[in-house]
Amino acid sequence: MEETCLEEGPAVNFERATLEIANTDPVRSSIENADDATKQHTAPRNVCNAPFKHIDVNTFFTDRNEVVERAINDCTEKLIKQNDDELVGSWLLTEISLWDTEKERLVLLATKALYSVKYDFISLKILDFNRVPILLFDTIVMGELIYPNSSLAPRLSGLAEGVSSIIHCAVRQEWSSIAGCSNLTQFEPRKRHMSGIRLMWNRGQPLPLIKKWNPFARDIPWLTYASHPLFWYKAGTEIVKTRFDIEAFHITLKSLLPHECNVVNLPIVIENYCGLGALVHNRNGLGFFKVRGKVSF
Repeated sequence: MEETCLEEGPAVNFERATLEIANTDPVRSSIENADDATKQHTAPRNVCNAPFKHIDVNTFFTDRNEVVERAINDCTEKLIKQNDDELVGSWLLTEISLWDTEKERLVLLATKALYSVKYDFISLKILDFNRVPILLFDTIVMGELIYPNSSLAPRLSGLAEGVSSIIHCAVRQEWSSIAGCSNLTQFEPRKRHMSGIRLMWNRGQPLPLIKKWNPFARDIPWLTYASHPLFWYKAGTEIVKTRFDIEAFHITLKSLLPHECNVVNLPIVIENYCGLGALVHNRNGLGFFKVRGKVSF
């Protein structure tokens, strides 16, 4: 009788204990998974190679709900439909000028042309735009953005990054971290760590010197784009992030190019040799519509 009681008693108790553990673990694991998913959305992807390390996503006007959608609808009505064209895709990208300055551009791809729009995301209006027919493109280059070997831009960028790290540690009173921040590795030359695309219609001809050294020249026969900073930092689904992704733009563009257009994968050389003006412009995000203290531009 005692053996029978012992056999029946523990069997029931152990079964209940097993059920309680099974009910508890999935809840705990689901909470951990939710925390991990939240961290993945809020943290930048590829942090070690992220080209923009000291930005606040909330300062971008384009991070606000429905701002980009409204801009796309506005540009579609005023630009694409007036030219009797049809929208294929839309992206918010970074346009890199001949002088290596980064500018926020709304890129609309239609069946007949590409529209690069300078849009005021504060007052919600079109400031300027550039329309290039698709049939005009003769070469498309996709690859990493690099500087010439003799360029001072990577060295100046590394110097600015090192000084910025020391200032950040001092302001936050992280005195124990200043020794690490002042490490010489912080001052090493900085690459862009960015892929880009260059759309060319110069028929292989070099740019004349009068245009190459003119900062006000507008009729440059190519456009250079990279992903928008929000691509690395904006929280949301992959569908949302695609709007800021240069590779997604490249895939859609290839389907519209004429057969005679040459598509190659090569490094894209940004001919910036001194880089001081571009460094100040890009590090302060002057080409983007942002909240800057009490002023927004």
